[in-house]
Amino acid sequence: MLLTITTTHKPATDLGFLLHKHPEKFQSVDLSIGKAHVFYPDSSEDKTTVALLLDIDPIDKVGGTRNLSGKGFTLGQYVNDQPYVSSSLIVVAIYPY
Repeated sequence: MLLTITTTHKPATDLGFLLHKHPEKFQSVDLSIGKAHVFYPDSSEDKTTVALLLDIDPIDKVGGTRNLSGKGFTLGQYVNDQPYVSSSLIVVAIYPY
């Protein structure tokens, strides 16, 4: 998942001060569901964009969940909650920053 925030308010580089992230430094953090990366694809006085890339590891994501394919839930193997979980995963990724 990718979340980008762009500003054209001058000076646009103040976005780095607001987020406490240096525009020239690529930053990564390990999460329980994978890795989060913060970087600036565009950084100038006129326009600055910051990006949060969430690299979800499906093995780690499934490891801590309950077993839905067991006796009590016969349709568990067909359930895909990914569309509903994406907003929660982004919040988890934003929190350490």
